[in-house]
Amino acid sequence: MRRTGITLIEMLIAAVIGAAILGLIAAGLRSSSDSLRFVQNSQLLTEDLRNAGNLVSDYLSTASFVYPPGTVITLNTLSSYTVRNPVTNTNVWTIGTHPAVAMLRPKNPSNGEFLFVMIYAMNRGWVTNRTPTSEIPERSVPNDDKWVLYIYEYEVNVDVTNRLPNGLPLTIPTRFPLVSTSGSNSGKLLADYVGSNRFTLSYPDCLGFDEAGIATLVSCPATPPTPLLAAHSAARVVFSLQGEIRQGGRDSRVPANPLRFEAAPRNLPKRLTDITLN
Repeated sequence: MRRTGITLIEMLIAAVIGAAILGLIAAGLRSSSDSLRFVQNSQLLTEDLRNAGNLVSDYLSTASFVYPPGTVITLNTLSSYTVRNPVTNTNVWTIGTHPAVAMLRPKNPSNGEFLFVMIYAMNRGWVTNRTPTSEIPERSVPNDDKWVLYIYEYEVNVDVTNRLPNGLPLTIPTRFPLVSTSGSNSGKLLADYVGSNRFTLSYPDCLGFDEAGIATLVSCPATPPTPLLAAHSAARVVFSLQGEIRQGGRDSRVPANPLRFEAAPRNLPKRLTDITLN
């Protein structure tokens, strides 16, 4: 007599095979979902960095003075967690050496009103360990070694007795201990998940004047003259931004190649008489 139907062993084997197939399908779906999430996060991060870079470029393009390499700038106090240099662990920054760019933007030059702006990088873990829970960036321990980009703004009001014809102060300030225009003495988040050492800057040209007192371009000195004057401005800035994020146990740089930006301030003095005290 021939056996018909399916034995218990065959049913168990079929169940095991079916479970394995379902497991493979689920793993594939998870992998596809993770890949899609990674692509989406990469696109968002790239867009955020591009927007941040464009903002910095726009600010530089309208600046009346750009702090040249070698300038030492002090922001607030050492206890201010949003102005901490990731290289020195202090609130002191050296332009051209540390990841920062600073400028004076015109607000109402005829009245001596300018806005000091500095964009700089900080260690992400340092910030997230001290940021109130109501603020971003959110905590991500695997990304504690990454950077965040911050912006600090401060109003500069030039006294009439110290005011140059173009409104700038006779001596350019390098220390900003007062309250910023936002109502607090802290920086504000501009971009998240910047790769460590992936905010790089160079200063190919500085402001100079020929024998006739007409503005020209010169190479930036290693150390700016003291005191710092309006005639010592940087005239061109090149910088790059690249993000980095750890997902699924691996670090990925986003985008694959750094975003490159270049800006030349158009509000620099055209003649030496523009910055000569009458």
